[in-house]
Amino acid sequence: MMKMALSTLLLNVNLILVCWLTIRIVTWDGAIGKRGILDRMNDRMLVHRLTVLSENERAESSVRLDDLSLELNRGEWLYLVGANGSGKSTLARVLAGIYEDGAVGRMERGFAGEGASAYVMQQPDAQLFAATPREEISFALEWRAVPAERIPALVEQALQEVGLLRQADLPWAELSGGQRQLAAVAAAAACRTPLIVFDEATSMLDEAAAERVRGFAKRLHGQGSAVVWLTQRLEELEPDARVVALAAGRIRFDGTGRAFLFGREPNGPGLPGLLSVSGSGSSACEDCGLKLPYLAKLALELHALGELEWPLPATKEEWATALERRETP
Repeated sequence: MMKMALSTLLLNVNLILVCWLTIRIVTWDGAIGKRGILDRMNDRMLVHRLTVLSENERAESSVRLDDLSLELNRGEWLYLVGANGSGKSTLARVLAGIYEDGAVGRMERGFAGEGASAYVMQQPDAQLFAATPREEISFALEWRAVPAERIPALVEQALQEVGLLRQADLPWAELSGGQRQLAAVAAAAACRTPLIVFDEATSMLDEAAAERVRGFAKRLHGQGSAVVWLTQRLEELEPDARVVALAAGRIRFDGTGRAFLFGREPNGPGLPGLLSVSGSGSSACEDCGLKLPYLAKLALELHALGELEWPLPATKEEWATALERRETP
């Protein structure tokens, strides 16, 4: 197959929307997807049979993603989980429209459009280059070619949404890690892209700061944006939300949060749409090399003792109901 020209554009700009990474502008030939003219009204994003290879300094190849296929729907909230090295960050970058070297497969961005989507990294300092939150958000809007007369009002709105109006003109050294991450999120979300990817954006934050970032992501989702939320905090998983788990570059589970933590109900019906390669009798969570959260493990233990019935509780509210039921004669 004829190799087409590849040009590389190094972007050292203050724009979280493109991950502040090296973005390669590619003329595709069928390697990672002949994008062509896509229907921008399409309600799904499609990754089909994607493989991503990389080489180390000794020219030894390794597989980061292995023949992976995934669909993401407009306005969907998707939890993406997996142990370190599972390939989840590579997949997250692909979904955000960041080209990966050594990629082979097909990609249709559908509702997300042809431009790069908003991408929030784990460490805020890696994606902040302006001097203050106000300048950070302003530059993001300028890069997206927002008319200059609209930028001041949009900056004020973004700062208010993340609670940083009072800190808008402070240097980064005077802001906490959580406040810097909120500024990064505000810059990413200022243009309201149809997809925003959070790559373990709360992993370096305390509980209060993490909850503020997550709360803002929920507001964006409520306004119609699709959200891909990468996390190692499995207690964040919602029981009825979609969870995709990776191991060794492959999807090992695609189903609900409750099924991921607890498996299928014993002697119960199969779960529609559930993909799991587990055959060990353990949960899909454990099969993917992850540790069950304390409360999930406790629920399984109490169920084994006959103290809890299915569906097992996965949220604080469900636990309160379950405990109330146990105490009722």
